[in-house]
Amino acid sequence: MTVLDVLSWLPAKEISIEELEQIFIKHLNGTYEGEYKVLLKIPDNADKNILSSSAELRGEGRAVACILKDGNVIAVVGYKE
Repeated sequence: MTVLDVLSWLPAKEISIEELEQIFIKHLNGTYEGEYKVLLKIPDNADKNILSSSAELRGEGRAVACILKDGNVIAVVGYKE
């Protein structure tokens, strides 16, 4: 699995792109224990920015996952298996 894109809706001061990528990778490995949740689908409460970003990544042949904090999407990850 290769992470190709990480699109974040939080400032880098709060969480970096590298940290988001590590959360995603650790989640897939089953080793992540923290405050963020990773979904391998788009949640029902995703807004139009999340939906359009996800559609664009899928159009480029990437699988898409979302990272959530407190039930809200904070990042979209585009990856290939």
